[in-house]
Amino acid sequence: MPASTPDLFKQLHVQPIVGLNNTFPPLGRNIKVLLVWPRFPSSFWGFEGVLEMTPERSVMPPLGLITVAALCPASWELRLLDLSFDQLRDEDLLWADLVMVSAMQAQHDSTLSVLAKAHAHGRRTFIGGPWASSEPEFLLTKADHVLAGEAEEVFADIASALEDGHARALYRVIEKPDMSTSPMPRFDLLQLKEYTSMSVQFSRGCPFQCEFCDIITIYGRRPRAKSPTQVIAELDALRGMGWHNEVFIVDDNFIGNHKLALQLTHELSKWQDRNGRAISFYTEASVDLADKPELLASMVDANFMYVFLGIETPSAEALKGSSKFQNLRGDLVTQVQKIRQSGLWVIAGFIVGFDSDDETIFERQLQFIDKTAITWAMAGVLQAPPTTALFDRMKREGRLIENSPATSNFSPPNFRTVLPLPVLLRGLSRLLTGLYTPESYFRRAFSSIESWNPGPRQRPPELSLGYNLRVLFSSMWLQGVCSNYRVAYWRFLLLAIRKWARKPAKMWLGFMVLMSANHFLKYAALVAEDLEEYCREM
Repeated sequence: MPASTPDLFKQLHVQPIVGLNNTFPPLGRNIKVLLVWPRFPSSFWGFEGVLEMTPERSVMPPLGLITVAALCPASWELRLLDLSFDQLRDEDLLWADLVMVSAMQAQHDSTLSVLAKAHAHGRRTFIGGPWASSEPEFLLTKADHVLAGEAEEVFADIASALEDGHARALYRVIEKPDMSTSPMPRFDLLQLKEYTSMSVQFSRGCPFQCEFCDIITIYGRRPRAKSPTQVIAELDALRGMGWHNEVFIVDDNFIGNHKLALQLTHELSKWQDRNGRAISFYTEASVDLADKPELLASMVDANFMYVFLGIETPSAEALKGSSKFQNLRGDLVTQVQKIRQSGLWVIAGFIVGFDSDDETIFERQLQFIDKTAITWAMAGVLQAPPTTALFDRMKREGRLIENSPATSNFSPPNFRTVLPLPVLLRGLSRLLTGLYTPESYFRRAFSSIESWNPGPRQRPPELSLGYNLRVLFSSMWLQGVCSNYRVAYWRFLLLAIRKWARKPAKMWLGFMVLMSANHFLKYAALVAEDLEEYCREM
């Protein structure tokens, strides 16, 4: 290594890794880089059943990869492959000097396949993203270079080291970058027509301390945000490229710094007025959004249509035990109702398998979700991701299952639970089955939309008549003719037309939840059966 290496590490704010003085040949200034976004398996939020009826083939783009692409030197030639719909071909790998991968742990199998194929073709590999930040040592056995942490303030020097042959195997970025240093993502690398929504990041980090959450360990508890000017520049770029559908304002917790969020929503309202309110937004936030009426009103005025909440459980004991204290400050049912009546439709995540859970938790969860009429309710098993306080506690207590294959909240947990595992998994199976029968799903859907109170300035995305007709006829055929819930489908569709035909926002949302039945009803049934099969084989 060159004599300047300690200074380089100081400049990069990274820890030198002892024993990893790997020597890599220089790649030169004109590197050909293949950026690969691995494939997700079918998932709750993959909306695979909806994509069967739309011309798009993926829900959202790989925002992290196109952000890193914007950090690459101008002399590098970049290609992007999204394996949601692209194929990784031999010729792609043979073209590349460097294969860069970003991944979440849920993309485990596809990620390892990409890295193995790249190495089989003699190509250098570099991986970053959430999984690399959680398990860098493991991924160092699969990739030549690993970046654990955020790239904005370090990548210029890493790129130079790759070019000159001084790159280390492992970089651990300690400091959290100022979001003002985050560049505009390379949206031009995307095949925009393949996505149902776009992503624009506003902030990273969350101020809370939930025991099971790795957001706070990877991105920190001090929320950092882009300026409204940065966000609006990205929206202008998307509009200039012809984007006219939904935009996910990507945040670990949009209201982590509610003052900055309020400033942004004021500017987004002005932007919407300048652009004819042709785009709608959605995001995720903590449930204490219900206690911020000014921010709620401003989000509605900025054309946010719905919000994901981490409700997790109606059990106060479980919330307290997992340090999710923000959910104990008010009545959860009342908070959900307040948010929805203020103009934001609510979707939410739920967890079973806390230490305090007993066999009644499944029925309690079902009753809570029915009472709040949360239509898209993701209910899964508690996991202990690496780096989290829960992971550390399970390890101290000797309950951690080393090398667990768990990659999602529908996998058996990666620790020994207090509730016997067959009871837990069969209980989740019953919960999913109870939530996603046609009758219960459409009952919650109707109740939630009826009680949703969109503001006078909220408008759904402006999609062409041809697009809407194509999707409508696909839905009528696939769901209204071919499905086993076609009677419930037609009943809900006719009810929606009768109730909301003159209310565009409600009619749009009604059709969204109608189409989504093709995903949630089928996916929940598959997961429920997989859980039962696992129990039978135990």
